[in-house]
Amino acid sequence: MRVYAVASGKGGVGKTTTVANLGAALAAGGHETVVVDADLGMGNLAGVLGLGDDGPTVHDVLAGRTTATETVREGPVGLSVLPASDDLEDFGAANPTNLATLLDGLDAETILVDTSAGLSHDSVEPLRVADEVLLVSTPEGGALGDTAKTRDVVDRFETPVAGVVVTRATPETDVETVRDRLGVPIRGSIPDDPAVSAAAEAGEPLVVAAPDAPATDAYRRLAADLTGDESLAPAEDGDGAEPAAEDGETDEDERTGFLRWLLR
Repeated sequence: MRVYAVASGKGGVGKTTTVANLGAALAAGGHETVVVDADLGMGNLAGVLGLGDDGPTVHDVLAGRTTATETVREGPVGLSVLPASDDLEDFGAANPTNLATLLDGLDAETILVDTSAGLSHDSVEPLRVADEVLLVSTPEGGALGDTAKTRDVVDRFETPVAGVVVTRATPETDVETVRDRLGVPIRGSIPDDPAVSAAAEAGEPLVVAAPDAPATDAYRRLAADLTGDESLAPAEDGDGAEPAAEDGETDEDERTGFLRWLLR
């Protein structure tokens, strides 16, 4: 079992989206995976995956009212989900220091923990108890600065950093600058793809809502990279080179296809 805390310095950079879609890519590829919503104040992982709000939550486990195994729900493509509550009373009852016990109660190959943004007791506890931390950031300077602060907190706990996932990447994004700014390897680059928000709106992971989208391919590559299971990566044509244009394909079609391939 490997526990990854998926963290960022601020909200809105694609942390929950990464947990949902990386988890779904792993599960769809046959890897037993659980995603845990540990954003105790603003959790929305269940909604992104199309699950209702009935049943026990992470908050109930952290309050000692139920167990992790009793709280796991079946999500799409075989993904297991521990959702959070949006009830303020539940927030007050949840004890973040019980997170390690919650995780010990799970049995899966990979556990992805969605953390809250900022620096607080409930946001840093997952960084302390995880096996590794996977950072998520957009390439903007402000987001990188906040993510660097999160990395510094992780360093104080001496938890290994698996690397950073760069979200909303464009052809102009210089991922080497991101790597140098954070001092950690780039584990994945997710293109700025409208399929991402459309899938979240539909309450479905990308592997279901848009299996052929560039962002879907990027999350599959991330899954393959983290696990070392190359069967999770999207199929390439031949040796991975861009196929030649077919008859009737315009130069614009070629350029669009090349950009989609480049962003994989």
